[in-house]
Amino acid sequence: MIYLPILAEIVGMKLAVPYLSLLLLSGNLSRAYFARKFVDWKVLKAFLITAVPSAAVGALAYAYLPAFWIAKILGAYLVIYVGLNFLRVQWPKTADIRSISYIGVPAGISSAVVGGSGLILAPYFLRYGLMKESFLATEALSTAGTHVAKLIVWSGASLLTMKDYLLLLPLMILMIAGSYFGKVLVSRMRARVFKGIMLAVLAVVGIRFLFFFE
Repeated sequence: MIYLPILAEIVGMKLAVPYLSLLLLSGNLSRAYFARKFVDWKVLKAFLITAVPSAAVGALAYAYLPAFWIAKILGAYLVIYVGLNFLRVQWPKTADIRSISYIGVPAGISSAVVGGSGLILAPYFLRYGLMKESFLATEALSTAGTHVAKLIVWSGASLLTMKDYLLLLPLMILMIAGSYFGKVLVSRMRARVFKGIMLAVLAVVGIRFLFFFE
Protein backbone atom coordinates (compact mmCIF):
# COMPACT_ATOMS: atom_id res chain seq x y z
CA MET A 1 0.00 0.00 0.00
CA ILE A 2 2.96 2.35 0.40
CA TYR A 3 3.08 2.92 -3.38
CA LEU A 4 -0.45 4.31 -3.49
CA PRO A 5 0.14 7.69 -1.78
CA ILE A 6 3.36 8.15 -3.78
CA LEU A 7 1.53 7.61 -7.07
CA ALA A 8 -1.33 9.87 -5.97
CA GLU A 9 1.13 12.72 -5.47
CA ILE A 10 2.92 12.12 -8.79
CA VAL A 11 0.13 11.33 -11.29
CA GLY A 12 -2.96 12.54 -9.43
CA MET A 13 -5.70 10.77 -7.53
CA LYS A 14 -7.63 9.46 -10.53
CA LEU A 15 -4.71 7.59 -12.12
CA ALA A 16 -3.11 6.40 -8.88
CA VAL A 17 -5.08 3.13 -8.57
CA PRO A 18 -4.86 2.17 -12.29
CA TYR A 19 -1.10 2.82 -12.29
CA LEU A 20 -0.70 0.88 -9.05
CA SER A 21 -2.65 -2.05 -10.49
CA LEU A 22 -0.44 -2.17 -13.57
CA LEU A 23 2.74 -2.10 -11.50
CA LEU A 24 1.48 -4.71 -9.05
CA LEU A 25 0.50 -7.02 -11.91
CA SER A 26 4.13 -7.44 -12.95
CA GLY A 27 5.21 -8.14 -9.38
CA ASN A 28 2.38 -10.62 -8.81
CA LEU A 29 3.07 -12.54 -12.01
CA SER A 30 6.78 -12.80 -11.26
CA ARG A 31 6.11 -14.08 -7.72
CA ALA A 32 3.59 -16.58 -9.02
CA TYR A 33 6.03 -17.83 -11.67
CA PHE A 34 8.83 -18.45 -9.22
CA ALA A 35 6.49 -20.37 -6.90
CA ARG A 36 4.23 -21.90 -9.56
CA LYS A 37 4.63 -25.45 -8.21
CA PHE A 38 2.86 -24.43 -4.99
CA VAL A 39 -0.30 -22.84 -6.44
CA ASP A 40 -3.50 -24.20 -4.88
CA TRP A 41 -5.64 -24.32 -8.03
CA LYS A 42 -8.82 -25.23 -6.16
CA VAL A 43 -8.62 -22.09 -4.03
CA LEU A 44 -7.59 -19.97 -7.00
CA LYS A 45 -10.58 -21.09 -9.08
CA ALA A 46 -13.04 -20.56 -6.22
CA PHE A 47 -11.78 -17.03 -5.64
CA LEU A 48 -11.46 -15.85 -9.25
CA ILE A 49 -14.92 -17.05 -10.31
CA THR A 50 -16.44 -14.22 -8.26
CA ALA A 51 -13.51 -11.82 -7.89
CA VAL A 52 -12.92 -11.23 -11.62
CA PRO A 53 -16.46 -10.05 -12.50
CA SER A 54 -16.61 -8.04 -9.26
CA ALA A 55 -13.31 -6.34 -10.08
CA ALA A 56 -14.62 -5.49 -13.56
CA VAL A 57 -17.79 -3.92 -12.12
CA GLY A 58 -15.74 -2.04 -9.52
CA ALA A 59 -13.35 -0.79 -12.20
CA LEU A 60 -16.23 0.51 -14.29
CA ALA A 61 -17.61 2.41 -11.29
CA TYR A 62 -14.13 3.75 -10.49
CA ALA A 63 -13.74 5.12 -14.01
CA TYR A 64 -16.65 7.49 -13.38
CA LEU A 65 -15.97 8.36 -9.73
CA PRO A 66 -14.86 11.96 -9.09
CA ALA A 67 -11.33 12.33 -7.69
CA PHE A 68 -12.79 13.86 -4.50
CA TRP A 69 -14.68 10.68 -3.59
CA ILE A 70 -11.77 8.46 -4.61
CA ALA A 71 -9.64 10.37 -2.10
CA LYS A 72 -12.21 9.86 0.65
CA ILE A 73 -12.51 6.13 -0.03
CA LEU A 74 -8.74 5.67 -0.16
CA GLY A 75 -8.29 7.71 3.00
CA ALA A 76 -10.85 5.64 4.90
CA TYR A 77 -9.28 2.42 3.62
CA LEU A 78 -5.78 3.43 4.75
CA VAL A 79 -6.96 4.51 8.20
CA ILE A 80 -8.91 1.25 8.66
CA TYR A 81 -5.90 -0.73 7.45
CA VAL A 82 -3.65 0.92 10.03
CA GLY A 83 -6.27 0.54 12.76
CA LEU A 84 -6.73 -3.18 12.16
CA ASN A 85 -2.96 -3.67 12.30
CA PHE A 86 -2.79 -2.04 15.72
CA LEU A 87 -5.86 -3.86 17.03
CA ARG A 88 -4.57 -7.19 15.72
CA VAL A 89 -8.06 -8.29 14.79
CA GLN A 90 -8.27 -12.06 14.31
CA TRP A 91 -10.72 -12.94 11.55
CA PRO A 92 -12.27 -15.00 10.10
CA LYS A 93 -12.85 -17.79 12.60
CA THR A 94 -13.01 -20.40 9.83
CA ALA A 95 -12.50 -20.50 6.06
CA ASP A 96 -13.48 -23.04 3.40
CA ILE A 97 -13.79 -23.07 -0.38
CA ARG A 98 -17.32 -21.67 -0.27
CA SER A 99 -16.36 -18.72 1.95
CA ILE A 100 -13.33 -17.99 -0.24
CA SER A 101 -15.66 -17.82 -3.23
CA TYR A 102 -17.98 -15.45 -1.35
CA ILE A 103 -15.22 -13.03 -0.35
CA GLY A 104 -14.19 -12.78 -4.00
CA VAL A 105 -17.00 -10.23 -4.40
CA PRO A 106 -15.85 -7.62 -1.84
CA ALA A 107 -12.20 -8.41 -2.62
CA GLY A 108 -12.72 -7.73 -6.33
CA ILE A 109 -14.55 -4.47 -5.70
CA SER A 110 -11.95 -3.40 -3.14
CA SER A 111 -9.16 -4.11 -5.61
CA ALA A 112 -10.82 -1.86 -8.18
CA VAL A 113 -11.53 1.06 -5.87
CA VAL A 114 -8.47 1.14 -3.60
CA GLY A 115 -5.95 -0.83 -5.65
CA GLY A 116 -5.63 -3.91 -3.46
CA SER A 117 -7.62 -6.64 -1.75
CA GLY A 118 -5.06 -8.04 0.69
CA LEU A 119 -6.95 -6.76 3.72
CA ILE A 120 -9.88 -9.00 2.74
CA LEU A 121 -8.13 -11.82 0.92
CA ALA A 122 -5.10 -12.70 3.06
CA PRO A 123 -6.94 -13.60 6.32
CA TYR A 124 -9.14 -16.13 4.50
CA PHE A 125 -6.26 -17.74 2.62
CA LEU A 126 -4.25 -18.03 5.81
CA ARG A 127 -7.18 -19.39 7.81
CA TYR A 128 -7.85 -21.94 5.07
CA GLY A 129 -4.34 -23.25 5.62
CA LEU A 130 -2.21 -21.78 2.85
CA MET A 131 1.30 -21.17 4.13
CA LYS A 132 4.63 -19.88 2.85
CA GLU A 133 5.13 -20.65 -0.88
CA SER A 134 1.56 -21.92 -1.28
CA PHE A 135 0.14 -18.69 0.14
CA LEU A 136 2.48 -16.45 -1.85
CA ALA A 137 1.87 -18.20 -5.17
CA THR A 138 -1.92 -18.52 -4.82
CA GLU A 139 -2.35 -14.98 -3.50
CA ALA A 140 -0.18 -13.59 -6.30
CA LEU A 141 -2.21 -15.28 -9.06
CA SER A 142 -5.49 -14.36 -7.36
CA THR A 143 -4.68 -10.66 -7.25
CA ALA A 144 -3.17 -10.80 -10.75
CA GLY A 145 -6.53 -12.03 -12.05
CA THR A 146 -8.35 -9.05 -10.57
CA HIS A 147 -5.70 -6.66 -11.93
CA VAL A 148 -6.15 -8.03 -15.47
CA ALA A 149 -9.94 -7.60 -15.27
CA LYS A 150 -9.57 -3.99 -14.06
CA LEU A 151 -7.00 -3.07 -16.68
CA ILE A 152 -9.22 -4.36 -19.49
CA VAL A 153 -12.13 -2.22 -18.25
CA TRP A 154 -10.01 0.90 -17.71
CA SER A 155 -8.45 0.54 -21.17
CA GLY A 156 -11.91 0.25 -22.71
CA ALA A 157 -13.02 3.36 -20.80
CA SER A 158 -9.89 5.22 -22.03
CA LEU A 159 -8.73 5.79 -18.45
CA LEU A 160 -5.55 3.97 -19.45
CA THR A 161 -4.05 4.36 -22.92
CA MET A 162 -1.10 2.80 -24.73
CA LYS A 163 0.93 5.81 -23.66
CA ASP A 164 0.38 4.86 -20.00
CA TYR A 165 1.43 1.26 -20.62
CA LEU A 166 4.60 2.32 -22.42
CA LEU A 167 5.36 4.88 -19.70
CA LEU A 168 5.09 2.27 -16.97
CA LEU A 169 6.84 -0.56 -18.82
CA PRO A 170 10.32 0.27 -17.44
CA LEU A 171 8.85 0.57 -13.93
CA MET A 172 7.13 -2.78 -14.31
CA ILE A 173 10.48 -4.37 -15.14
CA LEU A 174 12.08 -2.61 -12.18
CA MET A 175 9.23 -3.83 -10.00
CA ILE A 176 10.35 -7.41 -10.59
CA ALA A 177 13.96 -6.63 -9.66
CA GLY A 178 12.81 -4.38 -6.83
CA SER A 179 10.95 -7.26 -5.22
CA TYR A 180 14.30 -8.95 -4.63
CA PHE A 181 16.39 -5.93 -3.65
CA GLY A 182 13.61 -4.57 -1.46
CA LYS A 183 13.53 -7.84 0.40
CA VAL A 184 17.30 -7.60 1.03
CA LEU A 185 17.01 -4.02 2.28
CA VAL A 186 14.06 -4.70 4.54
CA SER A 187 15.74 -7.82 5.95
CA ARG A 188 18.44 -5.56 7.41
CA MET A 189 15.91 -3.41 9.22
CA ARG A 190 14.24 -4.46 12.46
CA ALA A 191 10.76 -5.72 11.63
CA ARG A 192 9.06 -3.65 14.34
CA VAL A 193 10.80 -0.44 13.21
CA PHE A 194 9.95 -1.02 9.55
CA LYS A 195 6.31 -1.82 10.30
CA GLY A 196 6.00 1.21 12.56
CA ILE A 197 7.36 3.57 9.91
CA MET A 198 5.09 2.18 7.19
CA LEU A 199 1.96 2.33 9.35
CA ALA A 200 2.76 5.91 10.44
CA VAL A 201 3.17 7.02 6.82
CA LEU A 202 -0.05 5.31 5.74
CA ALA A 203 -1.96 6.83 8.67
CA VAL A 204 -0.78 10.36 7.83
CA VAL A 205 -1.63 9.93 4.15
CA GLY A 206 -5.02 8.42 4.97
CA ILE A 207 -5.93 11.36 7.23
CA ARG A 208 -4.78 13.78 4.55
CA PHE A 209 -6.95 12.12 1.91
CA LEU A 210 -9.94 12.06 4.26
CA PHE A 211 -9.85 15.61 5.60
CA PHE A 212 -7.48 17.74 3.54
CA PHE A 213 -8.12 16.76 -0.08
CA GLU A 214 -10.33 18.98 -2.18
